[in-house]
Amino acid sequence: VFPKGAQEYAAQKGILLIRGVEIEIDRQHVLILNAHPQAEEIKDFDDLKQYRENHPESLVIAPHPYFPGPQTLKDNLEKYIDLFDAIEYSYFYIKYKNYNKKTVEIAKKYNKPLVGNSDCHFIKHLDPTYSNLDIQGPLTTQNVFQAIKQNKIEITTNPLPVLKAAKIFAQQLTLRPMKKLQNLYNSPICTNFFKKLRLQQDKIQGE
Repeated sequence: VFPKGAQEYAAQKGILLIRGVEIEIDRQHVLILNAHPQAEEIKDFDDLKQYRENHPESLVIAPHPYFPGPQTLKDNLEKYIDLFDAIEYSYFYIKYKNYNKKTVEIAKKYNKPLVGNSDCHFIKHLDPTYSNLDIQGPLTTQNVFQAIKQNKIEITTNPLPVLKAAKIFAQQLTLRPMKKLQNLYNSPICTNFFKKLRLQQDKIQGE
């Protein structure tokens, strides 16, 4: 349910609100737009398949599939490619390191639309990457999804400055429970990430 008054305010501004949920299957993220409450009951990919059959009004997106971390689909994207309507081109990359490159290859291989997305936890991160859709008819959820499925999408994207990427990463960490935060901070993923950022920053300063 949208916050009180949100739909009325959105209508005044010409904004279409679409309900969505990011679920976890074996800790791997899956994004469902125009989600039915049944989406929260999905536990595995068989459940996701059944959900799609029962709710064709929803759109299923594979978010940041090849980024580091256990929350990304990686090989499961290709294994279950038919369960996804589109694949996310994530905003979170820098000029010298872009994990979206393999995402682009897989999208072309399976003829899947790419959707530019902010994966927004903070509204100020909406600008670097977004999608422009060629929508036929009025601005409705159905017409938005039709444009995505027909790949009538133009992605606008710019790499994040290195220091901004580091700041966003730190902000994301603060959203996690303390125990998970400590485990992630001490993990090789986090260590390697900050090491790459430092190397790239040194490179920039040396140019």
